Amino acid sequence: MTTNSVSRAAEITAVLRDEILRGQYRPGERLPSERDLAGRFIANRGAVREALKKLEQLGIAAIHPGGVRVVPIEDSTLEVLGHILDLEDLPNAVLVDQLFAVIGALIAMSARTAIEKANDEQLDFARQIVAKIRTSKDVVSRQASWRELGDHFNEINQNLVLRLIGNGLKTQFMGRMEGIGVHARLDEETTLKITNELDAAIAARDAVGAAAAAQKHFNLVRERILEALQSLSDTSTHQAGQNS
Repeated sequence: MTTNSVSRAAEITAVLRDEILRGQYRPGERLPSERDLAGRFIANRGAVREALKKLEQLGIAAIHPGGVRVVPIEDSTLEVLGHILDLEDLPNAVLVDQLFAVIGALIAMSARTAIEKANDEQLDFARQIVAKIRTSKDVVSRQASWRELGDHFNEINQNLVLRLIGNGLKTQFMGRMEGIGVHARLDEETTLKITNELDAAIAARDAVGAAAAAQKHFNLVRERILEALQSLSDTSTHQAGQNS
């Protein structure tokens, strides 16, 4: 395909993808034919065909001899998450809540299995990272240290599936939240309490205790993120009311 055709295919993919994610096509419904789509987008059928292949790779469409049918969102791939989050100015709060529930469970599991497997040197390094979290004075550096700790646990675990799922969630989700200025602001007293619990558990090789401390942290992060989203939503609604 030419550069222009590739660009055109990407545009068609984006429009059809968002229409499907917004529910303009029902699961099982057939998309318009290649011919009709080519006419709608004023594009050649090669670009349309490439766009349909991209939709199939996302898992939201299935190409059959009789046409292309929409696949239920719940049967699609992890990659579609980012696109769902981008549909509105602010990410859907229910989806954010679900994502943090999954992320927290993954981190807790990773912490537990890492503490069970770690050697003394790896445990010492984990405690050094926890110390950085404890002494961080701003939310950005604190979050960076939590990510470093998660990466360290993953390195100890050497669990490829866990790492790939974690990478996918971070790629699709975390950057977007930070991009719109949503941060989980935990007070220093709470941070100190949780990091003390985590540090003590790591020092004692208490895998269950480390997992519980990590889960506690992400439960609180989840609450704060949802509060921040609600605040942004209220501000947006208020500004819209003033401008109307």
